[in-house]
Amino acid sequence: MTAASVLRLIELPLLAKELNEQAAQKRTYVIRFIYAGILFTAACALFYGNFLQGGGGSASGLGQGRQMFEMLVKLQFWTIYLFVPAISCGCLTVEKERNSLGLLLITSLTPWEIVFQKLIGRLVPMLTFVVLSFPLMAVAYSFGGITQDYLWSGIVLLVLACIEAAALSVMCSAWYPTTVEAFVGNYVLFVVLSFVVPFGWGPWLFQHASDESLAVTLVQCTFSIFLTAGFVLAARLSLEARAFISPKNVLLALFHALDGFFNAANAEIGGVILVKDGDPLPGDEPVAWRETTKKSLGTFRYLFRVLVALELPLLAVCTSLRSFSPGGPDVGSVSRLLYGLWFLGGAMIVVHAGSVMSSERTRQTLDVLLATPMPGRELLRQKLWGVRRLRHVLLVPFLTIFVFEFWWFQASEYRWLYLPIAIATAAVYLPLITWLALWMGLKVKSQIKAILATISLVAAWLLFPAVVRALFLDIAGRRVPFVIEWLLALSPSELIMEIERLVPFALMARREALAAHVVSFLILATVNLLFHCWLWYLVRGRCLKDADRLLGRLEGPGEGLPEPIAVTAWE
Repeated sequence: MTAASVLRLIELPLLAKELNEQAAQKRTYVIRFIYAGILFTAACALFYGNFLQGGGGSASGLGQGRQMFEMLVKLQFWTIYLFVPAISCGCLTVEKERNSLGLLLITSLTPWEIVFQKLIGRLVPMLTFVVLSFPLMAVAYSFGGITQDYLWSGIVLLVLACIEAAALSVMCSAWYPTTVEAFVGNYVLFVVLSFVVPFGWGPWLFQHASDESLAVTLVQCTFSIFLTAGFVLAARLSLEARAFISPKNVLLALFHALDGFFNAANAEIGGVILVKDGDPLPGDEPVAWRETTKKSLGTFRYLFRVLVALELPLLAVCTSLRSFSPGGPDVGSVSRLLYGLWFLGGAMIVVHAGSVMSSERTRQTLDVLLATPMPGRELLRQKLWGVRRLRHVLLVPFLTIFVFEFWWFQASEYRWLYLPIAIATAAVYLPLITWLALWMGLKVKSQIKAILATISLVAAWLLFPAVVRALFLDIAGRRVPFVIEWLLALSPSELIMEIERLVPFALMARREALAAHVVSFLILATVNLLFHCWLWYLVRGRCLKDADRLLGRLEGPGEGLPEPIAVTAWE
């Protein structure tokens, strides 16, 4: 008898459906395998590092189990808080987007049963991830330094953290009308609550459980249990009250409110219009017209407000840095501004480009677009028109920082080398992110999964060099081999940081060392930019070439249709 049949016998049909769907999906096992591989690799690296620090082989790890255990549990906590919202925030919003939540509510299932079965259905995958860490905890316990109460406290707090994070996600999923809103609201609410009531979350409780008994730790978990119960109760109350709430674009509503204010103020000064939004009729490019006149991040006046919101604080900070740094340039502050702009701009492009086609699936309007006689590649090109406008707007604050640093380092002759390469990074990386997010949106059916997949892929590519260097330097205790260093240099984060270090290094280094550094920098920049230009060409070409297939269209006229049946006169 399978688990699903047992669940049907005890009248948990929704939970059985959730588990059956997860079991039928290949990615469930792929993700579990990848997670286990990363967890065991990281844990073995940490354990091996402790052995090396002791200098006595495996015997040197005796008595150091406490440190291994604490690092392992903390890693698990942040894994839970990072992945549980992504897994659970769409449990009810997907039903709303498919217009199937109403069907659930008219079944024999009560709202409490729907909430609990959805909650348990999302808990099972994450609990399997936590169970994977139990053998590693046993290994850490075998090295000594851990009491049984501390070991059981860590296990109990990890399970409680899973339940609490899943309950928060189900509450957000019941409240918000779309998965994207639930995803963003989930993380924002978690960050706020972790600062306001840190004693209600696992990391704080685990930190204070080191010298306490298991009974005391369970008593300290009381508030966390009540907080979890509050999340579940809020989910139950919101399930019916907000089951049929129509999705609203919060940013577009804010822009409309600003429009009303500015129009009223403009009427008092003569109704001056500096720039018109464009032709009110679609013309020859109806999809591009829709993207640039009906979307919040496509209309010119809205993009101009985004530009002002980014540019004015940036100019203020750059001016203050110049005025408060008379003794010398503070390149670290400007670099942090640039890194923050890369993070914000990249996130905006990923969300916007990743939602271009997946949002049409969610709103069930993709079939209408595919019914038009427009070729698939032309459809994609026009759908990206609003993203292209957003990308052009983001280039302005990038240029502001690049020109500011160019002007700041007037004493260095290498500032002329800095400016074109810095501009080239923005001109290459931003379009590459755009097409990568679009490709993910075409391959992955769910909007939130497409965005998460793109963010995960970009983050892994950016952080890969730092992870590899940490494994070699901090754990293995030796330098990274030369060949691997050049492979790591293909990451965009490497070139961006090298560009920021170029001019300060040129001001302080000797002439002989500077010449060698500049040559290696030019080789790094050339190889890196050419490699990413090739990736850009490859991903863009794949999207345009396979546009009809990725969109679900027939690739040729009549392809896939049954042969016509000849009908004779006497039939």
